[in-house]
Parts: sequence; structure tokens; C-alpha cells
Amino acid sequence: MDIQEYIASGVLELYATGLLSSAEKAEVERMATLYPPVQAELQAISDILDSYARLHAVEPPAGLKEKVLDSITTNIHVAGSTTIPTTRSAAKQLQLPVEAEPSLSSPSANYSWWAIAASVLLLISAGLNIFFYNNWQRTENQYQLALAFQNQYAQQVQQVNQKLQLTAAELKLITHNKTQKVNLKGLPKSPSSSVVVYWNTSTKDVLLKVADLPVPPPNRQYQLWALENGKPIDAGMLDLNDSTKVQHMKTITNAQAFAITLEPKGGSPIPTMDKLLAMGQI
Repeated sequence: MDIQEYIASGVLELYATGLLSSAEKAEVERMATLYPPVQAELQAISDILDSYARLHAVEPPAGLKEKVLDSITTNIHVAGSTTIPTTRSAAKQLQLPVEAEPSLSSPSANYSWWAIAASVLLLISAGLNIFFYNNWQRTENQYQLALAFQNQYAQQVQQVNQKLQLTAAELKLITHNKTQKVNLKGLPKSPSSSVVVYWNTSTKDVLLKVADLPVPPPNRQYQLWALENGKPIDAGMLDLNDSTKVQHMKTITNAQAFAITLEPKGGSPIPTMDKLLAMGQI
């Protein structure tokens, strides 16, 4: 397998954006374990995403924390000249004299009970202010995290687009939730062959990306087949003049697998089985 072709295929970017199936993710992780260049490319993609997220992180407005704390401090003051004690020395001023406890009906007792009630209410108010402020901070952090992931995803989609040279319609088809990605792997006649087919089960459109195919002999051409209940269906001829681009093939209604054969130039009505080079199950 040509590792550089594998890296350039765009599968690593799709892995990073979470667009691969579980089996496809496992294959990328296996390749990263076997081949250090693949692991290095994955790390480079991760570093780009991290840098992009940090670059676009938005800090809360300057002075916001001080304004909220000042508001909490202001709420702790009681109307008039009476305030809730904020230090230990000031708290002692609220303690009633031990040796002369006033009766419940005396003015001083009523004042003390009102002061205690006011203190409790203001402490509850201060606690609620802190609670709502902390919740606001968490909500703001979650928003910034979601925004960073959105920017990260957009960046990765752009990188995939640049590598695969996709049009907007092709990118939409490849990332569509009804599109199945089929990896056609080389058979004994051509073990290094590798082709990726994208088949949309809703629109029936088929796209093909060549990862690795030997240069065909003169007057020979590769042909794509869809297999429906064991019956081969012509899906079009491959153009290797520009193998870096995604190719549009014939629409396919139903298929259980795709295969590549080497046929006479222009194609064949039935596949030449002894020239079967690559195949992939859906």
C-alpha cells in the first residue's frame, strides 16, 4: 500500500470530523498503529484543530466579573445605616448581651429579630446571586465550546474539500447520512489496489475515488461493477487521466457489493472474472 496515497485520500480528515463508521474508524486507527507517517498526519490534524479553537476562543467582556461581584456586595447592605457584618469583628456587634436579655415585646428585641431576619434574607440573596453567576459562567463556557467545535468542523470540511478537490455537490453527497462508503480492497491479482466508492442509497448516485490502481496496459480500461444478488451491473468506466479527482459513475439502484475489473477499452457487457482486481462488500 502506498502510504502517501492513503494519507492524501482524505480519510484522515473524515476520521477527525467523525464522519466515518465504527469499522472505518478502527481501520484508520490500525493504519496509524502500523505506519508512523499516518500517526504523524493524524497528530498534525489534531494540532491544527487545537490551534484553530484557541485562536477563535472568545473571552467574557472585560470587567464583567468585577461588575457582578460589586452587585453582590451592594446587595449585602441593609437600607439605612445597618449593614450585614462581613468580618468576624463586625459580626460580634450583632450578638445580644448575655446578662440582659430583653423581652420579646420590647423594642430592642423586635429590632434584633428584624435584624436577624434581614441578615438571613440577604445572605440567601447573596447565595442566589453567586449561584446564578456560576450558572451563567457554565452556560457561557458551553457556548464557547460549541462554537469552537463548529469552527473546528468547518475547518476540517474545508481541508477535506481541498484534498479531494470536491465541488459543493460532491461534498454534500459524500457527507450525506444516506451515503455508504465502500472500500474496495485489492484481490490476489492486484493486492495493492485500493478504490473508495461512495453510494447514496437515496439518490442512487455513485462517486469513486482511486487510491491505488496499476497503470492499465494499452487498449485496456478499468470498469466498475455493482453486484446485486450476485448479478453484475455495469457502473461505468474509470478515467485514470486524473486519478486525484472524485469520478461520477452510473447511478445504481441496489447493490450488495462493488468490484473493479480490467476490460477492453470502452468496457464490456459482462465482467471478465479472471481480471477481477478489487472488491468491497456493503
